Amino acid sequence: MSAANSRIERFIKNLRHSLNEGNYYEGHQELRAIASRLVKQKKHERAIQLLYLGALELCQYHQWGSVADLTSFMINIYVEEKVPVTDESKERVYDIFEKLSQATEYYSRVYESAIQWSIKELGNGVGDTQMHHFVGCILRNKARYQEAETHFLVGTTESPAALGNMLFDWAVRTETKDYGVFVARGVIKYLALGWYEAACSCWKAFVGRLAQAQPDSVSERTDGALTSKIGPVYFVAGHELVNFVQLLLLTVERAQASPVSQSAGIFGSLRKQYEGRFGVNAEVVHELLDEVAQKYFGVVVHRQQSIFDIVGSLFAPPSRPAVTGNSEAMD
Repeated sequence: MSAANSRIERFIKNLRHSLNEGNYYEGHQELRAIASRLVKQKKHERAIQLLYLGALELCQYHQWGSVADLTSFMINIYVEEKVPVTDESKERVYDIFEKLSQATEYYSRVYESAIQWSIKELGNGVGDTQMHHFVGCILRNKARYQEAETHFLVGTTESPAALGNMLFDWAVRTETKDYGVFVARGVIKYLALGWYEAACSCWKAFVGRLAQAQPDSVSERTDGALTSKIGPVYFVAGHELVNFVQLLLLTVERAQASPVSQSAGIFGSLRKQYEGRFGVNAEVVHELLDEVAQKYFGVVVHRQQSIFDIVGSLFAPPSRPAVTGNSEAMD
């Protein structure tokens, strides 16, 4: 063991003793002061390790404000020192995230700073997809659907199915009769982002759950003429907008990137028939489908908003979910 590691272990041992005595504030402040000295001495890796281990110790005592502060300090070092986004650097963040998620008032600030670090380092405008998926899963488990959705939309290849399952859970917690508005918010946004495979995965997860929960309402209509990447084709009784989302996927699958193609004509007809049925969300759906028209059917749409602004637009469910901490509208 190196002398540096030995000193860190010795301090963590002293910190444990201090915390056992109930001296939480003192332990936090002493750790922060030592980390600051290490940063001034350009010993950034040691400072990071100290902050990481110290935050984990404080997690055991549910000192979430101190944990958030130390984690933010660690991430700030990541940013200032341009620490690469690696499995090791992310694992430190994940270890703390999982525990800190118990503290609603601190969690968002910390994970947002970590994602901003990954955006800056990767330079892709989105950040690390694995981190988005990880955060999305934690938020979903906390029934914080509003926030989880935004992360699943830019997550990994596992995120679309996770989003589809989450949207079904959300639909069940509301009083709405047509679950289509929920699956639409995942499928249409993925299509607007140009990620057709993700839209299909989201659909499959959602409709699979719906078929299990309401077997009398879901009947398979697949035949030789209706084979599709979305899997079996269904008719869902009592869920008109669910059927629309499926027709939309089938039409996009056959898109020919031409505004005068047969598929473009079908797409236009679907829009006229169903857009208005989204009620308060009709305007947002219209903007998202404009983006779909441009990406898949060669329709030129002039706008000033970026695609991420459009995808992040207000998209409200028809009734308030009976879930503590969850809001009616989702950005």
